[in-house]
Amino acid sequence: MTTDQEKATAPMFPFCLRAKTISDAWFQLIYNIFDHSYVQKVQKGSFENEEHRLQYPGLSVFIEYPGEDMIPVIPPALGIPPPTTMEYIEDYFVNYLMDPALAPNETYRYSSRIMHPMPKGGTQLDRVVRMLKETPLTNQAIVEIGSPEDHDVCIGNDGKLDPPCLRLIDFKAIPGHNGLLLSLSVYFRSWDLWAGFPTNLGGLELLKRYVASETALATGPTYAYSAGAHLYGYQEEIARIRTLRSK
Repeated sequence: MTTDQEKATAPMFPFCLRAKTISDAWFQLIYNIFDHSYVQKVQKGSFENEEHRLQYPGLSVFIEYPGEDMIPVIPPALGIPPPTTMEYIEDYFVNYLMDPALAPNETYRYSSRIMHPMPKGGTQLDRVVRMLKETPLTNQAIVEIGSPEDHDVCIGNDGKLDPPCLRLIDFKAIPGHNGLLLSLSVYFRSWDLWAGFPTNLGGLELLKRYVASETALATGPTYAYSAGAHLYGYQEEIARIRTLRSK
């Protein structure tokens, strides 16, 4: 039998997951977090000094068909709302990944970084598209969301520091059965698994589709990574209801 002391000193291994779809990955992550997480008091960020998180020590997810079955299934009998909808994902793609215009109270959007103007013209996304058109076998088709200045300039609506959770979007052409596939790799410094995970990856899949259409590549898998993927304490009850996990 493992003692509490042994549990406390055991190495914290990353959780690695292979899934077919975004919905499949979401359910597996919500189900397994109760056995593979640690409790972290929120000292900085959303719900600062008010909440705790159940957090994976590290997360690596491979999704084979991210364009299929994006919306997590919630059986009606459970009586809880879905974490996202297709309409919300489409709005997220249009307004938060593609439209760089900021509202008066916003210091950034992912789109303001994705569409950041480059010194020699065009935007980050323009450069990625051109690179993949001209040299698809490249490791340089990367969009940077994070920047060093985020530690000072990214202030949220509550007046507190709120740097982007998404830090990096990496597009890569990889071999497929019938030619090259456009894959997507993303890194989140912090990631709300209940609602953020399916919305973020659904919107990013639409972004991948856009880049694929511009570069004549077929869409491929998604690889997602985080060292701060979590459920908040207030989400634990509905997560247990959905996964039929008792305390």
